[in-house]
Amino acid sequence: MKKASNYNKLYKFIKNFAKRKGLWNTLIALPLAVKYHTGQKRDDGEPYIMHPMRVCITLILLRPELAFREAYPRKSEQWVWHQCDILFATSLLHDVVEEADLPKNGKELVTVYHLEKEVLKNVRILSKPQKRKKHFWSRGYRPKRYYRKIARSLIASLTKPVDRKDNCMTFAVFSEERKKKYMVENYQYIYPLCRIAKRRYPKFRRIINTVEGLIKQNVKPYEHLLDFKTGNLKERVNTC
Repeated sequence: MKKASNYNKLYKFIKNFAKRKGLWNTLIALPLAVKYHTGQKRDDGEPYIMHPMRVCITLILLRPELAFREAYPRKSEQWVWHQCDILFATSLLHDVVEEADLPKNGKELVTVYHLEKEVLKNVRILSKPQKRKKHFWSRGYRPKRYYRKIARSLIASLTKPVDRKDNCMTFAVFSEERKKKYMVENYQYIYPLCRIAKRRYPKFRRIINTVEGLIKQNVKPYEHLLDFKTGNLKERVNTC
């Protein structure tokens, strides 16, 4: 009952906020995220849909519209909220291509459900290719290439750290091996991505600093899993 109650609260919050601001991509993306993640579970047993909804709400609470206004002072208020709409819709759907294994790399999100192409573009950027080459577009997962693509997109650069922050909130249920893998990936790719994003998009530094700080706070109890002396991490953090 508690999980159902939490789900309803998150869903209603996003839906009401999107209606109030006229965020049509977000309103389309919300039920689609529910549809594609139905039956999927997280490692801690909660419904998978809770994860993208939390990512979306975190971004809403970080007030990205303030950064968009500051970064683009000549743009209209409508344009500002349109960018936020793209960001929130992307955050809701960031895992659907990867986890739901959508055909043609999620093309139906645009052709069937009429989401804007910019949303699909960023969802694709955030989707790791399948380990098995089930699709003609899959080249296999190459971390350096994956994070370089993210760094070139403002929307993806804001979404990925929040995605990692939410994943790190469930660190306690991960196996020791997976915890170590996440910790290494944080130092090799996530923190460098944040550093690059702050340099490329300085007006969004407040958002990125906040999220990066939350990631570090969540994983701090597990830093003993890394051997900084022999892990050579210092030489590899600039891989973005």
